[in-house]
Amino acid sequence: MEESSSILKQYWGYDEFRPPQDLIIQSVLNQNDTIALLPTGGGKSVCFQVPALIFEGKTLVISPLIALMQDQVDTLISKGIKAKSLNASLNYKEIDLILDNFVYGDLKILYISPERVSSELFCIRLAKTKLSLIAVDEAHCISQWGYDFRPSYFNIPKLREIHPKVPIIALTATATPKVLDDISEKLALKSASIFKKSFSRDNLGLTVINSENKRSDLLQLLSHVKGCSIIYVRNRKQTIEVAQWLTGHGISCASYHGGMERSVRERNQQSWMTNRVRIMVSTNAFGMGIDKPDVRLVVHIDVAPSIEEYYQEAGRAGRDGKNAYGVTIIDDTDMKDVQVNFEDQFPPLDFIANVYDKLCRYYKLAYGSGIDERFDFNIIDFCEYVEMPVKKIYHTLNLIEKEGWICFTEAFKEPSRVMIVTDHTNLYFDDQSANIKNEIVTHLLRKYEGLFVDPVKIDETKIAKELNLEEVQLIHYLNILKAEGVISYLPRASKPQVVFLKPRPEPNDFYIDHKSYLLRKKMALDRLDAMIVFLRNEDKCRQIVVVEYFGEKDQKTCGRCDICLGASKETLTSEQISQVLEHLIKVVSDNVITLKQYVSLYPFNKRKRILKALKQYESEGFINIDNHGNITRTK
Repeated sequence: MEESSSILKQYWGYDEFRPPQDLIIQSVLNQNDTIALLPTGGGKSVCFQVPALIFEGKTLVISPLIALMQDQVDTLISKGIKAKSLNASLNYKEIDLILDNFVYGDLKILYISPERVSSELFCIRLAKTKLSLIAVDEAHCISQWGYDFRPSYFNIPKLREIHPKVPIIALTATATPKVLDDISEKLALKSASIFKKSFSRDNLGLTVINSENKRSDLLQLLSHVKGCSIIYVRNRKQTIEVAQWLTGHGISCASYHGGMERSVRERNQQSWMTNRVRIMVSTNAFGMGIDKPDVRLVVHIDVAPSIEEYYQEAGRAGRDGKNAYGVTIIDDTDMKDVQVNFEDQFPPLDFIANVYDKLCRYYKLAYGSGIDERFDFNIIDFCEYVEMPVKKIYHTLNLIEKEGWICFTEAFKEPSRVMIVTDHTNLYFDDQSANIKNEIVTHLLRKYEGLFVDPVKIDETKIAKELNLEEVQLIHYLNILKAEGVISYLPRASKPQVVFLKPRPEPNDFYIDHKSYLLRKKMALDRLDAMIVFLRNEDKCRQIVVVEYFGEKDQKTCGRCDICLGASKETLTSEQISQVLEHLIKVVSDNVITLKQYVSLYPFNKRKRILKALKQYESEGFINIDNHGNITRTK
């Protein structure tokens, strides 16, 4: 492990690995198939990135999220490690260049989506690659028992046919015993070594607040727990609304969701990472690949759809080992809303087929055509076209994407990119527009480095001004140069795009495995039910509920969750009853206060006992509580 430790120090700046990273890395270096189950913050990526730098050959990483891939690639590049990703925003020539560099050049680590494995072109090129390691990130996606099942993960075993002797490491942060078995079977792993780190977190206190006023309780919570925080919500609109509301109350705050312009997302993320803002309000799009150790509080103000997702998100608190909290604030309407959302996420099969057919009609795709074609996509326009609610269409398109028929890119105003794809000898033109084209190419070569190696981001407005051209003229000539095979030019896009991954099938040939789909729906409902049981639990340590869900037994109570701290207790000592009554009489004498307002003055884990005490005072005639909840003193 001496070489591994040296690389860890050189590139990551750490003196030693966190258990069981060292054992996982040694297993991979011994050419063993390996499964690594490390909860959020356990350092999964290091477990394949360190071996990738030790192995002589290349490492292929399969990951389901473009944003996660790009975050890891950017991090590796910042450390001086050669890494790239293939995604749907790249054109054919850009993909071809990256694959050439992976096969023949110095590109060490390549990230791809699972859909890429089904590409014959990719597999042909991969067969020529000296491959040393295959890493499957978010490996639970291959299991129908998992919370984020993706059928495209079934393609991955094809890689084993191409490189049968190359070891595979499968990594996940959240997997039940059944999912672990599925990962090993579906990936065709050979006697896989399995490494698990306990899900128990000694420094993380889990709390559930049954609230009468979510925002009031959120403010109270943020006033008690200082430091960096994340607030998770379940839709994009809420990220903006909650962030603006908190800002209005003097709390530094930013928001984040997948539909934001990328530059805005990156700016907000950087502000939070550098502590220029304290709070990030986000959908679950935020957090993957983000390593910020000093998060003191993670708040959910909606019901997470599974314990897996909940604990992965809550686990982003306290990675530095210091005290941290994961708090869920729910009210009576949340349980009803989550059931409605569930039905939206699993629409009838004929509805799914109908939406896909209308998507093809929307873009006027003929039967048998459309493969690899891309179009700007505006979900509002499409929903108006099909005359259906946005929420339902969003979930349906997500299902169609997971089934591998389409994929979406969210290239909101991405900068344009240019790369020269011909050699130097072809950079001279003899047609009527030669002077302008020569001037543009010369200017690009002077202004931007690496144009022959990688696509380079450009600003057409700025270049046009420098060349004394109209921007529309510049774009016209860039497109001519592209058509002539001189450059690769990918203009900036102002909208998300949809890419069709398969030809449009004939009527009745659109296919989703009915049995598999209904099974996934049942398992998703089981996961949701387990989450609801966790939230309604009033007598069992919350940490124990979580770790038992993941198959761990014989755990001790955490002593930190709201249950362990007495939230479910309903009685006070006689001394406490006297103290509360004395305090209540003083408060009521000085102010008009309601029952809810008074109870909210106490810590969350004592409110049930205070409420019972107030009812007791009322029955004994010390106070009166009217129909509006106002408290008055009677004695």
